[in-house]
Amino acid sequence: MKYLPDAEFSQNPVIKIWREAFQKFKTKKGARSSIEALLKRVDKGNTIGTINPLVDIYNSISLRYALPCGGEDIDKFVGDLRLTKALGNEEFIPLGSEENSPPYEGEIVYKDDYGAICRCWNWREAVRTMLTEDTTNAFLCIELVDETRQAEFENALKDLAKLVEDNLGGTNRIEVLDINNREIELG
Repeated sequence: MKYLPDAEFSQNPVIKIWREAFQKFKTKKGARSSIEALLKRVDKGNTIGTINPLVDIYNSISLRYALPCGGEDIDKFVGDLRLTKALGNEEFIPLGSEENSPPYEGEIVYKDDYGAICRCWNWREAVRTMLTEDTTNAFLCIELVDETRQAEFENALKDLAKLVEDNLGGTNRIEVLDINNREIELG
C-alpha cells in the first residue's frame, strides 16, 4: 500500500508528522491520529467495518489519501463550532461510552457551546454529534498538518465532495480553514 512503506509505523512519514503534532499538546495516553488507527487496521489485515454510508465514504477517502477525516451532525451543534485548545472542563461522551471523559486542558478539540465534539483534532468523536442514518446536514473535515501534501489534500476534498454527491445525493461546499481563513458559516 502506498502509505505503508515502512514496517515500523513510527518511521512512516504520514504517521510520524501526526505523532509530532500530538506531542505539542497534552493527550490521553496512547492517543494517535485517526489515520494511524485506520492504517494499522489495514496493515494487520483487519477489515474496516461499515458504519453508515457517510462515515464509510469519509473512511474510504481517509485511507485513499492517508489523511484524517471525520464528520459531525450539524443539526446537533449548540452554537458555534470551533477548533481550539480545550479548557479541560468540556463535557465529552465518546463513542462507545456513557461516561463523561473531558479533554485535557490545552488539548486540541472541536467544540461547540455545549462541550467537546472531537478530541485531539478528530481522534475521538462524541456520541452527541455523531453521524447517523438520520443525519441530513453534516460537517465533514479532512485535516492536514503536512504542507508538502497540499495537492493530495485538495484532491481528497474534491473526491469526498463528489462521492457524497454521487452516492448520497447531497450538496456540498468546500471550505479550507487555515491561518489566513479562520472562520466560515456552516449551514
